[in-house]
Amino acid sequence: MHTIAISIAALASAGLLTLQAATPPAADAAPRTPAARPGPWDHELLVQRIAADGTTSTIATFGRADVSSVARLKDGRLAIACQAFPEDDAAHFNRVAVRISGDDGRTWGDPQPIVMAKMDAALAPPFDPALVALADGRVRMYFITHTGTDAAPGPTAVHSAVSTDAVNFDYEPGVRFTVPGRVVVDCAAALHDGVFHLVVPDNGTPAEFLGRRRSGEPQPGGNGYHATSTDGLSFTRKADLPLPSTRDRWFGNLLSDGTQLLFFGTGPGPWPMTSADGMQWAKPAAPVRMPGIDPSVVRLRDGSWLVVATREPAPAKP
Repeated sequence: MHTIAISIAALASAGLLTLQAATPPAADAAPRTPAARPGPWDHELLVQRIAADGTTSTIATFGRADVSSVARLKDGRLAIACQAFPEDDAAHFNRVAVRISGDDGRTWGDPQPIVMAKMDAALAPPFDPALVALADGRVRMYFITHTGTDAAPGPTAVHSAVSTDAVNFDYEPGVRFTVPGRVVVDCAAALHDGVFHLVVPDNGTPAEFLGRRRSGEPQPGGNGYHATSTDGLSFTRKADLPLPSTRDRWFGNLLSDGTQLLFFGTGPGPWPMTSADGMQWAKPAAPVRMPGIDPSVVRLRDGSWLVVATREPAPAKP
C-alpha cells in the first residue's frame, strides 16, 4: 500500500465544501463555474478494474465529479451516483447525478441528474449519496442534507429516498441518523444479513471541521460512527468504530459480499477492513490498493473489483 496525499478540499464533503466556497447558481441563472478558486468541481472520478492478481486497468475517467457510490441493481446493471458539477447546466450544478452501465462496468451512459419527489422544501438538495440495492428490486439512496441556507446551513444529518430506476426517487420522511453537535457527512451504507448498517467518519464539531479546513489541516481519522436498522429507516447508534491508525478514515464504501461486511476507506490502509457484524473489524489478509480517495467498490461478475475513487487534479507546473 502507498500513502495517499490527501488535501483538505478532498477530505471535506463536496456538498458542505461547495456551500462554504460558492453558492450554486439558481436554476434560471446563466451557467457559471467558480473556477477562480479550487474546489470539488476540479475533481474527477477514476473508474478502475482491479483483478484478483492485483492487476489494475483504467476503465473511465469522469471529470467535474466527486463523492461517488456504486451499486449493482436487481436487473444486473451497475449504477454510479455522485456529486456532479456540469459546466453548462446551472440547474444541476452541485447536484447528485447517476451513470448506468449495462455491460458490467465496461461502458457507462451519460450522467442523469436525479429527480427527488416529496422532499421537504426546507431541506437542502441531497449530497454525499450512498446507494443500497434492496431485496424488492428498488434502490435506496442515503444522503446528507440540512435545514437553513447555503450561507448558514443547519445541522447535517443522513436522510433517504427510494427508487425503482436509480434516477427518480421518492423522499422518505424523517432523519435516519445524526449526532447532535457534530458534523455528519460522507455516510456509507450496506445491507448485510437482514441488517442495514450506516458508517460515518467522525468529523468533529462544526467549529473544528471548518477550522481545520481553513487552516489546511486534514480532517481527523481513526474514529467513526456506526448505526444499525432492521428496516433501513429507524437506526440505533452503536459503539463508535476505532481504526488502527489515525491516518485512515471511515471515508469510503461499505458493502456486503454475502458472508461479511467490507469497508474500503481513505488513507494508507490496508483495505478493506472486514467484519461479520459491523461491530468488530479486522485487517484484510489480501489488501487491495486504493487508486484515490473516498473509494466506492462493487464486485464484478468475473470476480474482480470495480473501484470508483475521487482524484484531484495534478498540481499546476510552474
